[in-house]
Amino acid sequence: MAASAYRSAHQDLVEEVTSDTDSWIPVQPHKTERPKRMKPELMYQDDATFESEPLVDTTAALTLRSKKIARLQKKSQKKEAKRVHSDIKSFLDLPHELLQEVFSFLQPSDVFNLMRVSQATNQVISENEASIAQSIISRRYWILSRCFRRPFDLADVAKDALPALLSRQWQDRLRIHKNPYQHIKPIDPTMVCTCMSCVLAWNNLNIILDLGHWQGNLERREPLPIVPRGKRPEWNEDLLRKHAEIVSKAMRSPLTYARILQIHLQTTSQTILRSSRWRKKGEKVNPSRPRLYHMTDAELASGTDEYLGRSGPPSYQPLFMRDNYYSVEAFVPNRKWDKEQQRWMYYSNWPLPHEQDLAWVMQRFTPQAAA
Repeated sequence: MAASAYRSAHQDLVEEVTSDTDSWIPVQPHKTERPKRMKPELMYQDDATFESEPLVDTTAALTLRSKKIARLQKKSQKKEAKRVHSDIKSFLDLPHELLQEVFSFLQPSDVFNLMRVSQATNQVISENEASIAQSIISRRYWILSRCFRRPFDLADVAKDALPALLSRQWQDRLRIHKNPYQHIKPIDPTMVCTCMSCVLAWNNLNIILDLGHWQGNLERREPLPIVPRGKRPEWNEDLLRKHAEIVSKAMRSPLTYARILQIHLQTTSQTILRSSRWRKKGEKVNPSRPRLYHMTDAELASGTDEYLGRSGPPSYQPLFMRDNYYSVEAFVPNRKWDKEQQRWMYYSNWPLPHEQDLAWVMQRFTPQAAA
């Protein structure tokens, strides 16, 4: 009975499975479809739209936080705090007083070379030429500036004095100071004041340039060229004209005047050295001859006229001709040595001699008005 029950249950299960199998629907396998190709017109249209849109950079710097970076930042901040901040980018941006102090240590030739560096430098020096030249002269050529004065331009002379200065009587009296010289160009009475002080100042400055020109011949012990009396060779006229142009420029340019003083200081120092080395024929070389004014090598290298303040021979006589160049050792006129005070006494401060001589000429040579 149990066996029959089992067989009936099994038969019912088989029938149920068979009935379900008949109702199944076969399933087809899934196929991957290939994407359709886009038309070229649509592709270009999309690219144009994409390019027309602006790109926005949304990247941001990462914030670095570490103890090492913090220490480095703190250290750099301390260095930046100690650093001097200034708007000066060139030495021309320095204050006027500091620039003038710097220029006062230069020689006039160095200042002229500095003016050729740039237009800005030339403009700064030209605008402050008077103060720069005065600082250089006070530091380097204080003694020479009192011995060699600049003549006055006729335009700076009072109009009341012009008739007396340009009168025929006064000009005839000045011939002795103009015609005989072969190493000085005669002064032009229409351009330069011809009072006695200005005439001597004109001659002395021209002598400085002419004496400096022939230092090469004197150093090589070569004789100076001789100009026959009454002759005026072209080379000599060109040389005198060149010197006269420099002196005329020095009347208006303080730096040119300082440059003339520099030339004379170099000439004087070179002549003193040459004289100390010179020995007579047969004289022993061992004993050292003392230099004039006891000039030392340090004073020679300093480029100042400080040694000219010591005791030495005066220069009372002017250099009338080039033959005097052989024997002159130091041409420093317009002063005398005071034995009691043991110092040099200079003539009246300029322009007092010019004013006194001008008054003297006006008093004696002013043309009388016709009655």
